[in-house]
Amino acid sequence: MGRSSLVSVLCALGIAGCAGRSPEAARSKDSLQRVVAAVSAEQGAGAPGTAEHAALAAAHDHDHDDDVEEDGGEDDVELPAEPGAGAPARSPLAAMTEAQIEELLAKDPAALGPMSVGATNAGALLNGVRMPESDRWELVDPGHAWGTRETIDALDRAIAEVHRQFPGSPKLYIGHISARDGGRLSPHKSHQAGRDVDISYFLDARHRWYQRATAANLDRERTWAFVRALITETDVELILIDTSVQKLLKEHALKIGEDRGWLDDVFQYGSRSRRPLIRHARGHANHIHIRFYNPIAQESAVRAYPLLVKRGAIKPRAHYVRHTAKKGQTLGSLARQYGTTVEAIKRANGLRSTAIQAKRVYNIPRPSGGPAAPPTHVTVPPRRVPPPRAASASPPARHGEPGPALGG
Repeated sequence: MGRSSLVSVLCALGIAGCAGRSPEAARSKDSLQRVVAAVSAEQGAGAPGTAEHAALAAAHDHDHDDDVEEDGGEDDVELPAEPGAGAPARSPLAAMTEAQIEELLAKDPAALGPMSVGATNAGALLNGVRMPESDRWELVDPGHAWGTRETIDALDRAIAEVHRQFPGSPKLYIGHISARDGGRLSPHKSHQAGRDVDISYFLDARHRWYQRATAANLDRERTWAFVRALITETDVELILIDTSVQKLLKEHALKIGEDRGWLDDVFQYGSRSRRPLIRHARGHANHIHIRFYNPIAQESAVRAYPLLVKRGAIKPRAHYVRHTAKKGQTLGSLARQYGTTVEAIKRANGLRSTAIQAKRVYNIPRPSGGPAAPPTHVTVPPRRVPPPRAASASPPARHGEPGPALGG
């Protein structure tokens, strides 16, 4: 395999800065090519263990298939292990020596590509990519719409599938992904590592951001096409949708001929699946929360983490204590009790005033001095591909129409 072919593979992975990529990714092209050339020369082109071999493995694996918002439950969702998991992911950084990685950290850190460091509720984002502007979506808060290349590409792929099936579809609203460097993003506890996305449902023509989805306004066809594409065409880890909306989507999917067994496997509503991809969390009737696996960005973080800490590339993070407020307590008393400030507690909980409620749980920030939590190796499970739809299915129901009753 020639060097130009290797660069093509790296471009496909979003590492080597190709045409159509963001300026942040494009700046990394020359430095990474120099490193790849050096590694190939040292190890012998084409042999197992070379940079080309690592890039091919990464491309192959890529083709395989916490904490919670203040109003909801994504951080409280714990899933059992997925049976029959796929192959471990590989990062192009696996072909580099520590000296080469450290040299790039000093001279051109963007050349190492995006890294999703640690857990989504205690992590960081390095070399993030901002979600671009598009006529297919609207960025609610562009300054906090940073993710990994894998997250951005997966989201774009799922939205593009809706427009392929339904040309002229209206825009979706994209809310928070992560801050540019990851870390705490109020009012969330997740959204810290470039892998979480808040996005609207497809609703009727009058919809706006954070509008509640109902039987009267939910565009079932487009919303289901979007969710289905997330499941079948991306490395999605978790989709949070309110039970009331799950019911509408599942009824619609059954009506258009989707396999009931497959739907029972992916939906929490109306089934007993041990590990559904689509789960209920309070506060998600007005938006969908998506969490992606990022096999390349997560494995790159594993490889580079000790050097990131050594060079101070990962900022110290706050440690949060969960405190259940008692009657008569104030933010001032909590700040004195825990050795912090009223403003720090307000920021940690997305509070606009100093008023607090008894029996409510609050996050109290405590400086830890440590970096983002160490990342762990990721194994992406196979995608849950459905069987063909039933040939005798009813035509798609327009939004607002009732679907078949669900059993179980």
